[in-house]
Amino acid sequence: MLRKLTAILIFLVPLAAPAVENLYFDSDGVKLHYLVAGEGQTVVLLHGFSGSAVGLYLEPGTIDALVAAGFRVVALDQRGHGDSDKPHDADSYGLEMVEDVRRLLDHLEVTEVHLAGYSMGAKVANTFRERYPRRLRSVVLGGYGWPWQSARRTLKEAREELNSRTVLPGNDLDALAAVSVGSYDLTPSVGDLLANDVPALAIIGDNDTTVSREDFETLADTMAGLETVVIPGTHAGPDGAPYKPIYAQKLVEFLLAH
Repeated sequence: MLRKLTAILIFLVPLAAPAVENLYFDSDGVKLHYLVAGEGQTVVLLHGFSGSAVGLYLEPGTIDALVAAGFRVVALDQRGHGDSDKPHDADSYGLEMVEDVRRLLDHLEVTEVHLAGYSMGAKVANTFRERYPRRLRSVVLGGYGWPWQSARRTLKEAREELNSRTVLPGNDLDALAAVSVGSYDLTPSVGDLLANDVPALAIIGDNDTTVSREDFETLADTMAGLETVVIPGTHAGPDGAPYKPIYAQKLVEFLLAH
């Protein structure tokens, strides 16, 4: 009788949420914050413009889903965002954000990872894939199409543009302006996309108006080895695709297959 009761009590206790560590590392003089949880193959997550690792991946449950599926998750606050340093010069962004990922992998002492980015994070991820394909098991591009290149602009123009752009609260607007200017360089070449041999997945919301369906389809037609998924949702906001459980579900399904 005692054994039976014990079994019932264990069944009723909910599973504990995975322990999440808050850590920092130095990326060529810029202090970057990242979250770590779980064990297994490493998945690196990159958030979008004005977002953070906590807001895009921890709070919606994506990190929990990946950990439950047997992955070690590393979610980076990209420079200019979250609890990472926020330089105000445009030269500190762009390709430096790609190099942040490489330095993070070196810091973690991992050779190959799955890399998943959303929106701006997908720009960084796809440019990283172009530069360092041998360091990737797979790449996931959320809320992303091609060609999607930021316009050439000055810091002043970028700062003024932020007044009419959706920006999450708590951000350093001068840093975000610098991010915007630097993002012009985060675009792979046509030749690279045609020759891609890294397993890749693109996910977009069916009501995404930031990334046009035409650009999403152009990406699908151009990038070799790319799988595509359309799920319910917008690009961002309360109905944003990455905040829905199906986003994490599709991410996990793809990563488990690779």
